[in-house]
Amino acid sequence: MKRLLTLAALVTLMSGPAQAANTQATLEEVKIIQEAQIKLMAAMVTEKKSRLGFNETVAALQNAARKRGWELGKIVDVQAEMLKTGVKGAKPFKMLTMCRKDLAEKLLKEQAAQKVMPFAPCRMSVFEGDDGKIYIARSNTELMAQMATPTYAPLLKQFAEEEKAVLANIAE
Repeated sequence: MKRLLTLAALVTLMSGPAQAANTQATLEEVKIIQEAQIKLMAAMVTEKKSRLGFNETVAALQNAARKRGWELGKIVDVQAEMLKTGVKGAKPFKMLTMCRKDLAEKLLKEQAAQKVMPFAPCRMSVFEGDDGKIYIARSNTELMAQMATPTYAPLLKQFAEEEKAVLANIAE
């Protein structure tokens, strides 16, 4: 019986380092996964420097979108909202709602049929960066098209081409 207790104690002591090593490996794996998720999330948004000033960029985006048959919606003045809530030193930042209605309707219909979360890339943001330059941010529709199912990937590719055309003479 004494041998059995000694053997059990020895096994328990030996499993401790193995468990600790396994826990350490698991923590490292979690860290790798988290870093990959952060990179993916960062890749889901793309930003380009504008050739124009802040207000000129907003107007040029609206004009270019309108010329391509996009519908223009609400503009959210994020800077004004931040200042209202007490954020000091908020820089110029507007979120534009604008979309190719025909593509959005087809895309949302396909996504509903696939039972996936509905999404249509119908926003662009214009903001002043820390470097004082003006940037345009939008969803990375090209990447989303690569990850999408074959049924609606072509629609996302069309959206990506439309966005490029809108940005053509505005973004660097």
